[in-house]
Amino acid sequence: MTEFSRQQLNDLRNQLQSALDGADLPNITIDVGNCKYSGGQATFQVKCLIKGAKTREQQDLEFYAKLEGIDTTTIAKLQGEDMSIVGYKSRARKNKWILQRLRDGAEFVCSDHTAKQFFKKREEIRDQPINVAKAQ
Repeated sequence: MTEFSRQQLNDLRNQLQSALDGADLPNITIDVGNCKYSGGQATFQVKCLIKGAKTREQQDLEFYAKLEGIDTTTIAKLQGEDMSIVGYKSRARKNKWILQRLRDGAEFVCSDHTAKQFFKKREEIRDQPINVAKAQ
């Protein structure tokens, strides 16, 4: 056997994740991610995050939400489920916004159009009347 099978790589990823979860690393979260493989060689992506730090998607969300006028505190009802916006994928071509279903934490992606439709900031109504001088 000189080539990896998908099942072997899935088992290997699970074992790597279990070993890293058992490591004594306080305040650090480690996640074994995607795998690229060719024949008998495999490369896994490993992400480390200090607890309390923001991920790249969360940092990008703050920037692009302000730019696009998106309210990150809004909870919207999409397809009968309560959703909130939790991240932004700056490298994605179409579906850049990351939504999280509040019921179970499952994540989904949506387009700019959907994000603006459900999460756009509402304009504030002024209490004072605007005085307009008449042109003569």
